[in-house]
Amino acid sequence: MNRLFRNRATTSRPGTMGLAALLLLTWALPAGASLGTIEQAYELSRSDVQLPGRPEGNLTVRPCPSCKPVQLRVTTATGWFIAPQTRKAAGQPALLAAYKAAAANPATLVYVYYEPQTRRVKRIVLDVPAPAARQAQAEKR
Repeated sequence: MNRLFRNRATTSRPGTMGLAALLLLTWALPAGASLGTIEQAYELSRSDVQLPGRPEGNLTVRPCPSCKPVQLRVTTATGWFIAPQTRKAAGQPALLAAYKAAAANPATLVYVYYEPQTRRVKRIVLDVPAPAARQAQAEKR
């Protein structure tokens, strides 16, 4: 009987040690890795965004009515998209033309995606609702 008890004790100990080592390893791994924000975005009305006229320059946004304006940097690497569902960039001149054409539409939104560490704008997306959507939205009011 004593022999059986001794065998169980020695066989369960390596399992316990292995489990403890696994737990220590699991807890140690996340400590070395850190999560960081790689991109942030603003969703703004058209009136809260001032787009630059040049491929490189500053973009000014007003995140809320009582907020101070925020300046972000636009570079030649910035993507300019006319619609949220498109994957191909339209370019700055096309977006500026669509931006001016959407001046009368208060439902137009501008999405500005940027790197928070550098304040460099990665892409700008213009979202102009379709005429049917505008009419349905006006009827709700």
